[in-house]
Amino acid sequence: MVHEQARESINTGLNEFARVDRFFNQFLESCGADPHWHMARRRFKEENWRHVAYLRDGDVVPLGGCEFEVVHVPGHSQSDILLWNRETGAALVGDHLLKAFSVNAFIEPPHRGEAARPKPLLQYRQSLEKVRQLPLTKIYPGHGESFTGHRSLIEKRFQEQEKRCNQILHILADGQKSIYEICTVMYPHLQERSVFLGLSQIQGHLDLLEQRQQVHFEQKDSLIVYHAI
Repeated sequence: MVHEQARESINTGLNEFARVDRFFNQFLESCGADPHWHMARRRFKEENWRHVAYLRDGDVVPLGGCEFEVVHVPGHSQSDILLWNRETGAALVGDHLLKAFSVNAFIEPPHRGEAARPKPLLQYRQSLEKVRQLPLTKIYPGHGESFTGHRSLIEKRFQEQEKRCNQILHILADGQKSIYEICTVMYPHLQERSVFLGLSQIQGHLDLLEQRQQVHFEQKDSLIVYHAI
């Protein structure tokens, strides 16, 4: 069982694989990074998933004799879901909300037939706000031990995002920067293919700052540079 948004990534052909690969190459180049060094090389492998049940927001799934409601929580990925039981408040949250660390809202290609890519951090913030309203009790994440107190943890994640936004604005106070240049200041420990994690994190926060009209970008051939406003 997966969210219906996963249709695009299940049983895809060579053309879709190439489309996604081109997007990530172009994204890294627009950041000022080198796709040869900073992107993991994927090989096409044909898959044939059968008997897949596609879920939608609000669907009810029976698990262990209980009913769990599906909540679509895009951000970490476009197809992330949370399952919660209205009677007990127990929730299976996957990677959406982890106690030990903040998850990355990964940059992903545009959906098929669309020109603009999703803005995952903006989606993730909306998903966190949606989950904050739910009367959850016990949280069972995809990594680590179960925990309680999801509202205080969500508030902590929002504060961490604000801190990163302020870091980026401080870096841009010295003048225009590419995303890769910002990454080398914020995450100097990231090397080679792990650099993508930093680029994705920073792009998401730049999307947020752009929405707030605190930064704007300029296209210089294949490179994009950001300015503080």
